[in-house]
Amino acid sequence: MTKRTFIILAILILIPFFLLFIPNYTFTKKLHSEDPLDLTDTEVAHDGLPTVKDKPTLAGVDGPYIFRKKDKLEVVQVVSADKGYKIVKRSLKNVNNPTFTCSVDNKDADEFTFQLSPTYHIPPSEYPMTGKLLAISDFEGNFDAFYSLLLANKVMDKAYNWTYGKGHLVIAGDMMDRGVNVTQCLWLIYKLEQAAEKVGGHVHFILGNHEIMNLHGVIDYVDPKYLAVAMKIAKNRNLRNAYLSLMSKNQELVRWMQSKNILEKIGDILFVHGGISEELVAADFSLEKINNTARELAIKNYALAPIKDKNIQLINGRKGPLWYRGMAIKYGRHYDKASSATVQRVLKKYDVNHVVIGHTAVKSMQMDYDGGVVKINLLQPKTKFTGKAKALLVEDGVLYSVNDFGEKESLH
Repeated sequence: MTKRTFIILAILILIPFFLLFIPNYTFTKKLHSEDPLDLTDTEVAHDGLPTVKDKPTLAGVDGPYIFRKKDKLEVVQVVSADKGYKIVKRSLKNVNNPTFTCSVDNKDADEFTFQLSPTYHIPPSEYPMTGKLLAISDFEGNFDAFYSLLLANKVMDKAYNWTYGKGHLVIAGDMMDRGVNVTQCLWLIYKLEQAAEKVGGHVHFILGNHEIMNLHGVIDYVDPKYLAVAMKIAKNRNLRNAYLSLMSKNQELVRWMQSKNILEKIGDILFVHGGISEELVAADFSLEKINNTARELAIKNYALAPIKDKNIQLINGRKGPLWYRGMAIKYGRHYDKASSATVQRVLKKYDVNHVVIGHTAVKSMQMDYDGGVVKINLLQPKTKFTGKAKALLVEDGVLYSVNDFGEKESLH
């Protein structure tokens, strides 16, 4: 063996060990490596997906999916049956404020009830800080970790009643995709939002890139159980077309999500799913302008037609607030990590002291840029009350990492 061959073999053997010491960049790329869809390209149509030969099968309780059709509600749920699961459909007509039951696909068979909101209002882009604040991101259908954090930190009680008073619960995007309790997480947020409003509290469901992808019928990260439901309801073997039917504008959760913002300022903190780039600052958009533009993106289905509006291109682009990772990492060949000067311009532009971001996963909750950026997307456990599920807690101006035992640790 020559000396050169020996060196090459040694390098190849040592590479895996070197990777263990590379910080969050490699870790985050492994978890979240998708690029934004380039919907400005007319060649991207996403309508050429093959019909499935082996149909996805119903694989757990789900729903309800509630569709408004003229003067009635059509309700679809997946329930347990003698052999697996089955879909149950019912129609409600002239029923005053009905109560619905949401069953959770977990070992405890959790269950809660909710009622529909009569209307969906566009939320403000700015709020004063009142009481405590608990924030999470990227839970992607992980009901058990979500449940344990809410219970341990007294956001709700075991009966799913809001117990956080005038406090704030913030979900910084990506409750959809990958997990098996997406619908259940959404209905719980929906329920708590109504209850919080009655006592002066706030639930902020800030949309992330995965909510937008789902609204556009992009199924790359959708768990097969939802594709099976979609195919059963739509009676369509084309996966994407079936899922678009499930994400119909008549579906109650879709109507609710289409009213939401993609970033909000609470006190001196700006919450956004991805991050704020230099390009977005240069565009000189107000928070309200960004949110209104994002709502156009959420409401219109651009998956079959190119985006021509430059504002929407920016919002849904690689350096838009749904997708930008530069506040957390250098993102491959696409762009470097944001400079301290850029972060300072963001803070000054929106008159805040912190920007809280999700989207890019990190091993532990952390501050960066001298506290200017707070990264809260963690790899969360899939079971309840492990002490490892984490959320951001803001209390009396101090930022903490808090777990699902209610134990907190200052980030300052």
